[in-house]
Amino acid sequence: MSEETLEPPLPPIDARTEAVAERLFGLKWALRKDSTEIIHEEWWTASEWIRDGYLRQAIEVLAAADQAQPASADEGDYEERMRVEYRELTARAGRLRDMLQRYADGTLDFEPVCPISLLSRQLDVMDEYAGLLRHRAKIEHVDLEEQDSATE
Repeated sequence: MSEETLEPPLPPIDARTEAVAERLFGLKWALRKDSTEIIHEEWWTASEWIRDGYLRQAIEVLAAADQAQPASADEGDYEERMRVEYRELTARAGRLRDMLQRYADGTLDFEPVCPISLLSRQLDVMDEYAGLLRHRAKIEHVDLEEQDSATE
């Protein structure tokens, strides 16, 4: 550890880390709307300990960003995501259908704020979307009723 900062020495810095550090450094001038040339010059003339601080922040930011994987990163799970989406959609549509039926029967225990015509249209759209998912699943040979072994 450095005696001055009590921080471990920086690892080798690549261009990506350097660019992020400079961007973080430049954000403090964002409200003043300094030009990128001025910010770049300020970055290169800043004290080493200032640049080290921003480089450490950039390393942390990039490490967190590299660890975060978008949901679509694992393409093998798209079938399971489709199944989950279909199950959630049909469950919600079923609850809405039940509510609309109880409204029609006069047994609903509250008065909907939304017009019934809008709720009926929502159910129609949900049913149509479920049909589209079934059609896509048939084309892609995905069994929408299959359970993932991890969720059983």
